[in-house]
Amino acid sequence: MKHTTRMMDIVQRSLDGPIKDEEDFNNKSISQGLARVVKEYDIQINKDQIVNMDDELADRVWEAAVDFLASSGVYCQSTGRVILHSREEIEEKLKHAPDNVWIGAGTDAVHEVYRKVEDPRRMLLMGSAIGTAIEEEYYIPSLISYVQEPEVDVTMAPTLEKIYGYDIRTRSPLEIMSSWREAELTLEAMRRAGRPGMAFTGLGTSISDVGQLSADGPGGLRNTDLHTFGIISELKTNFEILNKLTHILYRDGIVDPYANPIYGGLGGGMESQAVLITAAMIALNVVFMATCVGSSPTHPFNFNDTGKEVMIPSSLSFQALARNSHLLTNLTITAVGGPGTKTILYECVAFTVMNTVSGGSRILGPRTATGTVTGHFSGLEARFTGELLRAASKLNRGQAEEIVQKAYEKYEDDLNKQPYGKHFKDVYDLKTIQPTDEWLKMYDEVKNEVAGWGLSFD
Repeated sequence: MKHTTRMMDIVQRSLDGPIKDEEDFNNKSISQGLARVVKEYDIQINKDQIVNMDDELADRVWEAAVDFLASSGVYCQSTGRVILHSREEIEEKLKHAPDNVWIGAGTDAVHEVYRKVEDPRRMLLMGSAIGTAIEEEYYIPSLISYVQEPEVDVTMAPTLEKIYGYDIRTRSPLEIMSSWREAELTLEAMRRAGRPGMAFTGLGTSISDVGQLSADGPGGLRNTDLHTFGIISELKTNFEILNKLTHILYRDGIVDPYANPIYGGLGGGMESQAVLITAAMIALNVVFMATCVGSSPTHPFNFNDTGKEVMIPSSLSFQALARNSHLLTNLTITAVGGPGTKTILYECVAFTVMNTVSGGSRILGPRTATGTVTGHFSGLEARFTGELLRAASKLNRGQAEEIVQKAYEKYEDDLNKQPYGKHFKDVYDLKTIQPTDEWLKMYDEVKNEVAGWGLSFD
């Protein structure tokens, strides 16, 4: 096992760290702590501009985030104690963070690398539904619709709506069965698509440690795959999460956790949100030994991250991370629009262009229809995202800002209307696993339109 000593250190800190009431942690450590550093480091955001242009502001966000994390730590719900690291310890651990990793096996392996702000190298694309539920009969064809796309580098399976007709119950035999079924169907879909070594991340169907650990091994999740788990908002963990991490380390797997701050909650508005996203990504490496760190900051009402109030702090945060560390960072496109709508395509334009010039190393999704509507996703959105990644890598921030603003104007009014689109079976031919003429025509129209904005798809 790698990092045995470091894992033992984390466990020890979770057992011996300062005792704190969780409500006290929420109010004082998180909310008041963020307010303090936002004021001390003079974090003021231009709310009319989506793509950050201010390098000095990005650097102050970084300093504020390290200061905040050293003060707040990560709360362990299982022990009621805080896992604390000093500023010096945080900075030392970040020096040893990976700046590249090979994902997948054989000819399907891909190389994820640290990217700078305005880096001309293309980001990796995890093209997938990011755990959106679907009926089992459509599971394999829907996943093939992603895996068959040349622009897709890695994937994440949808989740099963039911297992053998039964609702899935957490920490029950049904959860274990569903986790194994997810792995089996995913491997079969990749085999049928001719990409058996492609990495996938999992296991989305499983929430608890029981389900995930059971199918993380021979016949299931492989050590060349991405081993993913989330921490609790904001900056919290428990023994179930640490159990997942320990198992991944013993498996010598690629540790790929995520933290999803909630806009307007404990993290407050845009300024404090930018600091919180940055601090959470740092914590994923310092506390959870991440190979790659990810986020999908969430709007509390629309459940997306394609609104200005989330994209603005995300751009600033990712630039802070890219300028001051070599972390492998990724964002998930969680969109309101669904398949068969132009809304989702415009959301992909804005979010992908913003993330590309802000220095991310991988983009996930798009998770369409906010990931909450069964079967509302398809591989065509991922194809478009991959094409956008190549085009956006040729842009500077000024050019990107103009394109992002134009795209945002196209879907801003739709964000509260829930244009969730259509089910996979209604936008793809189930025999050929190709998009319908109607869905393809819509994609071509938007692609041609945004090409006129300065995106070169050559």
